[in-house]
Amino acid sequence: MGNAATPFGLKAMEDLSRLNGGSRRASAAMCTFLALNAAGLTLLPTTVLGLRLAFGSAAPASFLPAMVLTGLTGTIVALL
Repeated sequence: MGNAATPFGLKAMEDLSRLNGGSRRASAAMCTFLALNAAGLTLLPTTVLGLRLAFGSAAPASFLPAMVLTGLTGTIVALL
């Protein structure tokens, strides 16, 4: 969803702020939400696949295992 998710993310952060009592300090839930958002687990990177196909890559999907591993690692670290 890319940038289309931004309004939903802002709304979620506003709701989390309201649940936090309007404090100017971020709650644990807000920090977790931000970390998960920054980790950005992508299940199927169609843009990268399309670019690799367009430029004639012999194996356009060869990066997928490394990308999934790094995305999962980032998401797990964000949750911890």
